[in-house]
Amino acid sequence: MSDREELQLLLVDDEASVVDSLAETLPWPDIGIANVFKAYSGQEALEILNTNSVDVIISDIRMPGMDGMELLAQVKRRWKRIKFILLSGHAEFAYAQQALAHETFDYLLKPASDEEILTKVELAVEALRRERDEYRMHERVAKAFQESLPKLRGELLSELLQGFKYSPERLEKRMDSLKIDLRPGAPYSLMLVRVEGQLLEMDFYSLSLMEYAIVNMAEEWFEDRFALWSCKSVHGYLAFVVTATPEAALELTADGLEQELRHKASQLQLSVDHYLRGTVSVLISKRGEFPLDVKRLYDDLLLALRRQIGSQTGLFVQAADEIEQQPVRSLQRLYEPPLLLHLLESGNWELTEEKLTGIWSELNQRWAHSPEHLTEVFFSVYASYASFAHKNGRALADMIGPALSDVAGLLPSRSAASLQGWMLDSFRMIRQSMENEERDDREVAVGKIKSFVQKHLVEDVSLQTLADFMYMHPVHVSRLFKLQTGENLSDYVLRLKMELAASLLANPAMKSYEVSLRLGYQNPNYFNKVFKKYYSLTPQEYRQKLASTFDDPRTRP
Repeated sequence: MSDREELQLLLVDDEASVVDSLAETLPWPDIGIANVFKAYSGQEALEILNTNSVDVIISDIRMPGMDGMELLAQVKRRWKRIKFILLSGHAEFAYAQQALAHETFDYLLKPASDEEILTKVELAVEALRRERDEYRMHERVAKAFQESLPKLRGELLSELLQGFKYSPERLEKRMDSLKIDLRPGAPYSLMLVRVEGQLLEMDFYSLSLMEYAIVNMAEEWFEDRFALWSCKSVHGYLAFVVTATPEAALELTADGLEQELRHKASQLQLSVDHYLRGTVSVLISKRGEFPLDVKRLYDDLLLALRRQIGSQTGLFVQAADEIEQQPVRSLQRLYEPPLLLHLLESGNWELTEEKLTGIWSELNQRWAHSPEHLTEVFFSVYASYASFAHKNGRALADMIGPALSDVAGLLPSRSAASLQGWMLDSFRMIRQSMENEERDDREVAVGKIKSFVQKHLVEDVSLQTLADFMYMHPVHVSRLFKLQTGENLSDYVLRLKMELAASLLANPAMKSYEVSLRLGYQNPNYFNKVFKKYYSLTPQEYRQKLASTFDDPRTRP
């Protein structure tokens, strides 16, 4: 709500002279009130509320018939956003306090001055404007979220296809927020659509429009029997989670649903050819349970695509059982997101170590005696370590040492135990190297801060000035200094100023007020207060103590 929007006020009191005087004499437009309604009883106030939009009410408590408390109760029950201000005498003060517990905005004690009344109403107006601004902001956010739902749903499915791990509780919450009606353990099939032929020759924008059209076609063809949840996978294919509608699940058997799914998928393929003049290959997986089988079924479809379709176009394939059961499978933890390299780059050392432990655990349980899997893990982890080192402008050997970085003979991949030792030892060296570098960077940054403070001590050394000098946020400057030195930045500046003040006060030729001005304190009294708080002596007392010390023969040089 902008400041130019004006609100409406209702005055309620059985004393007509009070209502008329307030309505006609106070400058209501100056505080944002456009119209003032008048009611001389609680019942008349309700009649006005039933036919007019009112934002603020000022009502007396003691009225014949319906009193102010009863009116308040009805208003809060039917018009929750109205700001209600009670007028009460001292004898009714307890009632006014009780009313505050009933969500009254505020109260006024009689006799209230014009200024008090205007102030209370202006506060109510400001509160209403804030609430309406917040409500409209919430509406805009909700609208933007609603418009982003297809994209957000697609991102979640893409993560699941890659093997991203969610706790059951977190996955359920995220799916509820995205309005995806798919419960754990629900049966489903995966459908993969590969765009081919002349469609791939289109520019990015045109291809995106075609893919959008294909998704819409799929939803139209499947909607009477199936619900679809779609995304574009990391391999560039359109992927669909296909679940039967409750009606179809009751009407058809599992074989009937599978047959219906094949029919719908075939019709989709023909529709793309007919309406879009394009070619697609379609693959359908066996049924699985959500979310347990998402990654496995997707990998099976990719394998079927490579084996049964390859470079051919316009084919329709249903993944067979023998395709699903492979004697040798890839390591899941090694390639599922977040990838090892990404965890290293994020600097989350705990999650990185957890990832390494998970990789080794899977390897040790299933492929501990497979030289190929051992070598695969070694090269993948080594590549992540080397890439991370290079992105930090370092050679891997400089971070983990020549012994751990030497790949001659591939000694770390001779056994699962030796590979585990190499992975964790190398990781700890990388972590130590980065933490040392971080400390060095902090030390350099704090050195710059100290140098700036010392050079500009009698000028502006505010936190904002230091932040501008360091190109950092003020909060970060303060935390960085405290982390490195153990001292608050403000305490450090004060300490230097007071030490300089003590040094200047040792010169009897300088007046105390001159020392104050020299240090940037324009108010000598304030300087005296700060100095005494620091040294427990005023500047004059400090000088006297110096003089007595100098006069003492025992302290003379």
